[in-house]
Amino acid sequence: MVAPDQCVNVRPSAWRMRRPCPRSPGSVGRTTAPLTEERLASSVAQAGAQDVVADLPRGLDALLARGFSGGHELSGGQRQRLGIARAAYRRGQILIVDEPTAALDARAELEVFEKIRALAGSGQTVILITHRLASVRPADLVHVLDQGRLVESGTPDELLAVGGLYAELYSLQVEQFAAKVPAPDAG
Repeated sequence: MVAPDQCVNVRPSAWRMRRPCPRSPGSVGRTTAPLTEERLASSVAQAGAQDVVADLPRGLDALLARGFSGGHELSGGQRQRLGIARAAYRRGQILIVDEPTAALDARAELEVFEKIRALAGSGQTVILITHRLASVRPADLVHVLDQGRLVESGTPDELLAVGGLYAELYSLQVEQFAAKVPAPDAG
């Protein structure tokens, strides 16, 4: 860490070198695991992020901060794919994802959830925080919070059968897709 009074003497290029890129151990987040090309490539493939990495100007060594010289900004979907690659690399026991598809289109959302389900299928516990209740249909267990309090717990089918808050909110979301869209006026 650099104290504020030391910043005057630090070259901007030295700061740029400290910014994370996908390959850096700080970016991956698990510094105890050796950072190997094989493990990185496997994680990127597991996340379906090969095209994201290929499109970056310096691949896994690209600077992911547009505000810096040579930096690159990722789209929401690209960020999510690299986030899944990081999770796959870490191989942690628990993965917590909070609204992972909020800024994604429907296709990208489906792809992200498929990758998250694959991590869960490999034995990783996934805690998904979401308002999109269709995305928790494959979940083993759902906890419903209301005003910060746990009000329901069960499988999605159990919660639908009970007819409580989960069922009410799920029905509201389903109705949005079932509603007929008025035809545009021809006039």
